[in-house]
Amino acid sequence: MDGGAPLNTDQFVERLQQLHDSLPRRLRQCADYAARHQARLAQATVADFARGAGVPASAVVRFSQVMGFSGYAEMRNLFRSPFLMPRPDYAERLAELRQRGQGQSVGLLVDFIEAARQSLDRMADSVDPAEFDLAVRKLARAGLIHNIGFGRCFAISAQVGHGWDRMEVPQVLHGAVGDLPGVQAIRPGDAVLLMAISPIGQELLEFVAALRPSGAALVAICDPGVAMHLRQRALCLVLTEAEAAGFRPLSSMMTLSIALSAAVAATRGADRPLDSAG
Repeated sequence: MDGGAPLNTDQFVERLQQLHDSLPRRLRQCADYAARHQARLAQATVADFARGAGVPASAVVRFSQVMGFSGYAEMRNLFRSPFLMPRPDYAERLAELRQRGQGQSVGLLVDFIEAARQSLDRMADSVDPAEFDLAVRKLARAGLIHNIGFGRCFAISAQVGHGWDRMEVPQVLHGAVGDLPGVQAIRPGDAVLLMAISPIGQELLEFVAALRPSGAALVAICDPGVAMHLRQRALCLVLTEAEAAGFRPLSSMMTLSIALSAAVAATRGADRPLDSAG
């Protein structure tokens, strides 16, 4: 790597390690924060970064420049770019798997286990406990929760809906294949739990924009690529899923959504026993 800006997150970490001990105190605080909280950088504003690192905003800008970027926005884009690029289709992923040859199934399982472990580790860093608690309270006080899993996240929404039905939390699971509901179905006093991952579609953006007049609370479990579009409208619990062979197992999204759904049910004071385990 030359003296220019890092081209990927691995180069970013390498540059951090090279410069760390020579940095002034405030820039070293920035470096420590960036190293510990990479999962947050894709959506953090300068003010967010400065508050987390305990430094003035000017120190964050200076740190970005020392790292080789023109400013903070360019540095943040390094962490956003993986969520903006087109995803390989399933045919491409399967072709890559077949190139491994026979007898690689166990190795693939190990890869998926490692991706799940990394995803859960990242979740512990990226989800703010105060924001999780706020999300629980927003959903718990709603008269009705509209439970929406966009695209492949529908399977997780269905699991959440199953649990809420058993725990007698008023909810509607929308869409048989992760389709979005009509906004007219959502009323004041309701809340929306939305799960989505990049790449984000225009249909989702239009739904969120149309939802604003309803006044319904919007909580999103999503990755940074979705969060950057929803930040002004939704309370976002942001995850960065690790990959295995081009697949994202969504391990952290499943874990976070089940934890959230259980906390919402407990906060609502549901005291009737479940009719069966599950």
